[in-house]
Amino acid sequence: MHVSSLSADESIVVKLRAGRPVLLSAEESRQVVEALRAAVAVVLECPPEELADDAKLFDDLALDSIDVFDVLDQLAERFEAQVALEDLPAELIRGKEGLTFREFATGILAYFGTPPKASGPGRGVSGSGGFDPA
Repeated sequence: MHVSSLSADESIVVKLRAGRPVLLSAEESRQVVEALRAAVAVVLECPPEELADDAKLFDDLALDSIDVFDVLDQLAERFEAQVALEDLPAELIRGKEGLTFREFATGILAYFGTPPKASGPGRGVSGSGGFDPA
């Protein structure tokens, strides 16, 4: 099946299965951002439409690193994408003062667009489509 005949979600899955770095179209990037918004909303138990781009995730909404793992797990499940925590900037996992949803989403999109770091013993992700927090 040719990628252009797939839905946006299916197209993202196909691209992510090929491995990073992934070049996402504007529509695919929008889909990932909206999937992140939905996942954060589920974790924070709030309607997605109330999660503004400038919402301060860790400060105002009290997102924490465990919540981030839950968000990334939902993203991994939706797009069948493994997320290597060691390749994510620490501020996306542990939070930094003033980090907005827009910055968080931009960081996740940047992660997909960069090649993986070299893996060593004990590094990497699980084979279940999720991630290995160890």
